[in-house]
Amino acid sequence: MAQLLSLRFLVPSSHSSTNLSSLSKPSLFNYNDNRPIKVIRKQFSISASSSSDLNPQSFSQVLISDNGTGGGLVIPVTDCHPTTADSVIDVDAVTETELKENGFRSTRRTKLVCTIGPATCGFEQLEALAVGGMNVARINKCHGTREWHRLVIERVRRLNEEKGFAVAIMMDTEGSEIHMGDLGGASSAKAEDGEIWTFSVRAFDVPRPEHTINVNYDGFAEDVQVGDELLVDGGMVRFEVIEKIGPDVKCRCTDPGLLLPRANLTFWRDGSLVRERNAMLPTISSKDWLDIDFGIAEGVDFIAISFVKSAEVITHLKSYIAARSRSGDIAVIAKIESIDSLKNLEEIILASDGAMVARGDLGAQIPLEQVPSAQQRIVQLCRELNKPVIVASQLLESMIEYPTPTRAEVADVSEAVGQRADALMLSGESAMGLYPEKALAVLRNVSLRIERWWREEKHREAMELPDIGSSFGDSISEEICNSAAKMANNLEVDALFVYTKTGHMASLLSRCRPDCPIFAFTTTTSVRRRLNLQWGLIPFRLNFSDDMESNLNRTFALLKARGMIKSGDLVIAVSDMLQSIQVMNVP
Repeated sequence: MAQLLSLRFLVPSSHSSTNLSSLSKPSLFNYNDNRPIKVIRKQFSISASSSSDLNPQSFSQVLISDNGTGGGLVIPVTDCHPTTADSVIDVDAVTETELKENGFRSTRRTKLVCTIGPATCGFEQLEALAVGGMNVARINKCHGTREWHRLVIERVRRLNEEKGFAVAIMMDTEGSEIHMGDLGGASSAKAEDGEIWTFSVRAFDVPRPEHTINVNYDGFAEDVQVGDELLVDGGMVRFEVIEKIGPDVKCRCTDPGLLLPRANLTFWRDGSLVRERNAMLPTISSKDWLDIDFGIAEGVDFIAISFVKSAEVITHLKSYIAARSRSGDIAVIAKIESIDSLKNLEEIILASDGAMVARGDLGAQIPLEQVPSAQQRIVQLCRELNKPVIVASQLLESMIEYPTPTRAEVADVSEAVGQRADALMLSGESAMGLYPEKALAVLRNVSLRIERWWREEKHREAMELPDIGSSFGDSISEEICNSAAKMANNLEVDALFVYTKTGHMASLLSRCRPDCPIFAFTTTTSVRRRLNLQWGLIPFRLNFSDDMESNLNRTFALLKARGMIKSGDLVIAVSDMLQSIQVMNVP
């Protein structure tokens, strides 16, 4: 049966009229005369309903106003009052405290991802990060054993269960690009200016000689030439190739720095990246497939794929996960860190569930001055296509060793927040740095300040979001979310409520980047954790029905009982079950 959009104003049992000017928030509507417009209740709904609404009786529920020239026809309906609910609502403990103490506008919209390593793998350290604002814990399969990663996952799950957090887990694959070995078990090594180091493809049965590094690519010694420039970890350390002896390549350090286990290697010749052989390596290596099986078995929330070259790789992996995952709820994040990724950017993002701007490795494959524009392009495209995007690599690199960031690093973080990226990620700063909690605090405080400044200055973006709905139903949901976000800004509401089973409607609201926080209610813990990566969403787990009136009354009762909302707060609610909009003051 055909569907249409109807605007309905509901009335309370008291039949009492309320002047529009008495609402506690500014009106969306502008009228040319001074006569008040009377509405019967501070709630209205826009819903997709069946054509049965076209009968004469249904018109009696519509309040028609012709810009102040007359009244409207209304039929009173029974007003519903909140009922005592015995159900439970799960919300992040830190968010609950912030809402109680500082109100709606205090909540941070930009999400924070922390890479877990030796400095932060203990339960107490993980709890400190969660209290400090960590939304997603990232484990990097380039480092650590399978047993170590399993232990970290168990601790994060225990943290969520015992302490009331909703920290999601992201597993990052190693990828098959050229990289160093594990430095013989050492956590790092310092390369000084002028030192001679040997990069070898040989396997050493005895302790390797001093200043010797294994390389995972068998053709390395054949591909490089004397005079080539070798970049470690995107240029953090640089070497010049001075001699080739069989499987060994001797290099002189030209830019000193810290060498980390399994760091990425690239080599340049005459100012250009040498990539012919590199481009032939598979995106997902045999080790990566074993790690992916591990991630599926452990039920991680996200799998990030390194050095994605095409959309086919993402599509193949998602099919593989769907066939083997019990729940099928694992999202695939494409890491954009190569020339091939940029060439096929739109199709890769369309195929994936999100993207990561891996600026370190990306900066090793394109000129440094092109990285900022590439970042802006990726962030904007992800938002247009409704895919969460993470800005990563070297955000606060100096805080690996120092307790205070450089001012340039703070400006870099501010730019990413101002671009409205969904999330920011710490890498070495939280994995092995001396000040992981302080680094996280910098990201949190800078994000809060830039977001507040953005709202105070009313920086509404001029960017037009393209239509992305693939069906009529999707297009309705998209239009409803666009309208709800615009109304939320114009009415200055306190919060947007969205009831969603799959998370899709919540993501559409997040895409609009409204001024107010978005309370996303979902029935499953896995969807709740995945939503914790997306901008502006505060995910709750709550059992709900298709009856929006009942859902709202129960939600109001539960949140008021915990001091998270109060009577008089103005809320807009939407739902992906009934495709509706409702505007109301909390009773």
